[in-house]
Amino acid sequence: MDRGMFPQAVALLLALCSLGPTSLAETVYCDLQPVDPQVTYITSQVSEGCVAQSPNATLEVHILFLEFLKEVSSLELTLQTSKQNGTLPREVLLILSTNKTIFLKLQAPGIPLHLAYNPRLVVFQETTEVNTTQLPPFTTRGELLNWADTKGPITSAAELNNPQSILLRLDQAPRSPSSCSLEPHKDMGHTLEWSPNAQASVRGCRLEGVAGHKEAHILRVLPGPEAWPRTVTVKVELSCASRDPDAAVLILQGPPYVSWLIDANHNMQIWTTGEYSFKIFPEKNIRGFHLPNTTQGLLGEARRLNASVVASFVELPLASVVSLRAPSCGSGLQPSPTPVQTTPPKEGCNQELLLSLIQPKCSEDVMTLVLNKDLISTLRCTITSLTFWDSSCQAEDRDDQFVLRSGYSSCGMIVTENVISNEVIVNLLSSSSPQQKKVQCINMDSLSFQLGLYLSPHFLQASNTIELGQQGFVQVSVSPSIPELTIQLDSCQLNLGPDMEIVELIQSQAAKSSCVSLLSPSPGGDMRFSFLLRGYMVPMPTTSILSCTVALRLSTWSLDVQRTVSTRLNVVSPGLHDKGLVLPAVLGITFGAFLIGALLTAALWYIYLHTRHPGKREPVVAVAAPASSESGSTNHSIGSTQSTPCSTSSMA
Repeated sequence: MDRGMFPQAVALLLALCSLGPTSLAETVYCDLQPVDPQVTYITSQVSEGCVAQSPNATLEVHILFLEFLKEVSSLELTLQTSKQNGTLPREVLLILSTNKTIFLKLQAPGIPLHLAYNPRLVVFQETTEVNTTQLPPFTTRGELLNWADTKGPITSAAELNNPQSILLRLDQAPRSPSSCSLEPHKDMGHTLEWSPNAQASVRGCRLEGVAGHKEAHILRVLPGPEAWPRTVTVKVELSCASRDPDAAVLILQGPPYVSWLIDANHNMQIWTTGEYSFKIFPEKNIRGFHLPNTTQGLLGEARRLNASVVASFVELPLASVVSLRAPSCGSGLQPSPTPVQTTPPKEGCNQELLLSLIQPKCSEDVMTLVLNKDLISTLRCTITSLTFWDSSCQAEDRDDQFVLRSGYSSCGMIVTENVISNEVIVNLLSSSSPQQKKVQCINMDSLSFQLGLYLSPHFLQASNTIELGQQGFVQVSVSPSIPELTIQLDSCQLNLGPDMEIVELIQSQAAKSSCVSLLSPSPGGDMRFSFLLRGYMVPMPTTSILSCTVALRLSTWSLDVQRTVSTRLNVVSPGLHDKGLVLPAVLGITFGAFLIGALLTAALWYIYLHTRHPGKREPVVAVAAPASSESGSTNHSIGSTQSTPCSTSSMA
């Protein structure tokens, strides 16, 4: 057996050999006090929320009410969606309502996202290419909900207190109502999971009258508002010098509908309610025991299992993942350091967030950095100087911002074939040593962008003509290849002319319709996709422009640089492309046929007038009527020839 599996296998055998617990009537003397072990968790419980289904909506609306304690906080927000059976994600409107300033790290890969927020309170740690809307200044939550309801059906809404990270899944929740009505103490289920900014309160104590060094870790999960089966993953990391499985016991107590999946790095005795399994044997479910649901009762269980120390005792809301990390094991109780100050210390400058604001903008061979003074003040920072590596290049102090800029040929810029680099030096009043951050620009002049249309998935020969109803294969390439450069296809569109709507093919790195498919990159890393040009998109053969926007990002840089590349395409009716006939040729042939017909008619009329018998000139008026009729028949034939392009257009 693998050595990594041996400790948990031993724990499994110990659990199987354990005896059922007996309840203790007497009170266990144990003075619970704050201790050192760290406990974090992920939960779907919110103070207020709702989840609804909107299967027929083209735009789904999600609302997050964020309540923070500090004036400035960081938040990681991730949006996920599943692509099943080739279906594409719907457009999403995400509304952020926050009471304090937040530095937001947003991730929404492949999701056509619209974001509504207050730009004075939400600052992006990284540049994001999503459509944004400024949130109107609502005075009540009801006003915001009414405004959101005008945009589309509300799929989910939640109030989160002091979140650190949020995961929002956009899949339709089963068994959900058709409308979203806020409920207190709501379990968001699979739709939303989050972790709080502050760690859970961990307490511990020494059990009187018990000798030895065995320690107990007790986790009590409180019941949620909805009782449906779920699994709580418990990750335990102990720093124990001894491999003795009897050195520690893990006691897990929760509602009867909760089962446990245990991932531990140390041998220990397991004592749980419900059923439990180990990460290395997830299919092996072991029945637990009936445990008391009170603090005194759980302390009594620890004492009955010969634990002399309760190293950690934690009560948590119903969670999906709980992580316990203890820095020591078997060395007795590790109390938390006693705070010396009676009042909380004044928070200093948040240097990490300050450096995240330093993002260069590059254009016309100039690197520019702008720092907003209001944001600097919010971070409780005071900048005494802001320069490039060459200290003679100092930032300009304007009314509400610092502006640092330089051309690529000065201020200590390091210019390579494709990248321009420098360092920004920040001196703070609260720090004796300067802060440094590397900044870079991409030399766009050294890069070549190509966009090609192909009529087969082999991408062998490019074409500038495509038929209606034909599938086109597009390849976008950037050269030369730069290892530290990440390239993504951000958007593509087909412009069919001034009187036609633009056909969106790709938006926010996601296929816009079922007629578009994102393909695997070429062996050289070129981006590829295909699209089907249906007849209803184009009412007549025309000349169009296919354009794509490419996003480039350096591995050491969080900003995207975008470049648009385009090519001109001839869109023709089916069958004309194989015969080499495009619209100008069709018009030329039609006009030629008309001209030949007119000349031939004139020639015949001339011959008729000059070859009839002189003695029969009297009935010329009588003969003129048939001639006129014949001329009308000829004109009808000419008109039929002129209508050929219209027929083609109608057929298209």
